[in-house]
Amino acid sequence: MNEPRRGNARRALAAVVVGLLAFAGTAEAQDGSAGSGRAGSYIGAFAGPGSMDVRMTDIDGFTAANGVPGQTFEYDDTGLAVGAVAGRHFRLGSVQLLFEADAAFGGLPAVARQVDPVGLDETAAMELHWVGTARLGARRSLGRFGVFVAGGVSVAGISNSFTDLDEGADGRMQVDPDDSFDERPTRVGWVAGAGIETPVAGAWTLRLEGLYNDFGETLHQAENRLGVNAGVCGPAGLPSPCRYAFDERLALLRLVLVRRLGR
Repeated sequence: MNEPRRGNARRALAAVVVGLLAFAGTAEAQDGSAGSGRAGSYIGAFAGPGSMDVRMTDIDGFTAANGVPGQTFEYDDTGLAVGAVAGRHFRLGSVQLLFEADAAFGGLPAVARQVDPVGLDETAAMELHWVGTARLGARRSLGRFGVFVAGGVSVAGISNSFTDLDEGADGRMQVDPDDSFDERPTRVGWVAGAGIETPVAGAWTLRLEGLYNDFGETLHQAENRLGVNAGVCGPAGLPSPCRYAFDERLALLRLVLVRRLGR
């Protein structure tokens, strides 16, 4: 995914948040806090740990010493994500509903350091650069507390790469660009989560929630040009690029400080 398309995705996400705030500012709001479940709009900021879970499939069997087609490699890692959220509580009859959009940033990496346990010269890696969600959910008040569940669409900027090191003419290991790739697609998936919140002071509410994002699978390939490696890809010696599939998921636990807008 090239930079202009990634920029368009970010601008679209920003437009969702701005549109939500514009709707919140013009809609009729009832008196009440963000933790009460009454109709009202809010904004907030959050931080918390995230964990990326990645499964890479070597479709053609080009990777590692044994060259087995369809071999999978699983790896994960954790990092810190920070971001902003905007939303609105409203009612549909007796049901408390919420609509919310958010954006999180803070590189979350995941690296498979021994794709080839024999040669130790091949590395697969991914990194989550940003993720945004738009979710619709239901909420229930329990005294001073509120519990909620929500789900919707998740969009993310993710780097996927595979690096192969070969010995150069000077005897040093260097990246083989023909067997390597580094691509940054914008991914679209789904998100679901749940949380609990309580008012803390005035218009402020504190929330603890967990989100699970599933971005599905994308296909990538190393060029493997015919004139460089004789086009051999896997034990069958197919004259074609070597294909890799990446299946990625994100689990995020975050503490959110929310402020009610308006009265």
